[in-house]
Order: sequence, then C-alpha cells, then structure tokens
Amino acid sequence: MHQDETGRRFDVPLADITSRLIHKFHDHWGQLRPGRLPSRADIDPVNFKWVLPNIILSDVERNPLRIRYRLCGARVVEFCGNLAGRYLDELSGAELWLTEVYMRQYRIVVEERRPVFSFDTMAGEDDRPRLFQTGIWPLAVDGVTPDMCIAVEDYLDLTREEVRPLPDARPR
Repeated sequence: MHQDETGRRFDVPLADITSRLIHKFHDHWGQLRPGRLPSRADIDPVNFKWVLPNIILSDVERNPLRIRYRLCGARVVEFCGNLAGRYLDELSGAELWLTEVYMRQYRIVVEERRPVFSFDTMAGEDDRPRLFQTGIWPLAVDGVTPDMCIAVEDYLDLTREEVRPLPDARPR
C-alpha cells in the first residue's frame, strides 16, 4: 500500500474499501469469466446500469504504456470533466501526484493483471481534501493480456458544490 500526506492511498485491500458500488462491481467482474480476465465484450451495460454514471473505460496502449480514456460516466464528468479521448499522461494541469499515482495504479493493473483499489481526494472549496474511492479492473480480449481497463469512482456523499474540479480536467 502507498500513501501520501493528504490521506490518499492506493493498492489498498478490497476489504478496506467501503464503497458498495465498488464491491458490487468487483463481484460482477469476478463472475464474468472465472479463471480468465473478462473482455470488454463480456461487460454488458444492461447488467450494471446502477454503476454506469461512475464508470471510466480506458484503452491500454503498450511500448510505452499509455492509458487513453475512452468513456466517462455522467457522475465522473460531473466531478472531473469529460476525459474521453484524452491520455492520462497528458493531463498537464492535474496534480503531478495524481497523474503519477494513477499511472502507477494502471501499471499494476496491466502488468499484474489484477484490480487495484484506492482512496483519493479532491480539493474542496475550502481547500480541505474530500475523500472518494476508486477501483480499476483489467479487461482482455484474449483473457490474459489486458487491452482495456474499467474503473469505478465512488464519490460517496460528496456533492459537486463541495469540490473544485482539477484545472485540466474541465470539459473541453
């Protein structure tokens, strides 16, 4: 597990995550193709409408490893702006720690072919950090080599009025 001075932690055990959305999606993901990584084709949005607003779907590019956001749910857009079509490493206005840590999380997901869970924060209007939780899962067409990731961000009890968006993450 890794932590910074704001309380952000990543690669935490699933047991530490309190988000019902993340737990429920993790159970769904694990049942799709036991013993193999599910593919994007295995993920039928009809089966998890309850979490679609909190979803981020991303493409994995290799050599070098890059993450390109493909789709962001309405709740993600509400808090972070529409990241679709953008690369994680090009979010220049985002906090360096955030970009670096999310890249490390995706690297673990892709290289170790396993989910990663985290506690993260957004700056509040009063500059105090506001906590949210994230899970990132690998997807693989061949069941082995991740070519996409799916993430769930749960903003818990936060309201949009309580937080400032990241400067570079506002809608274009």
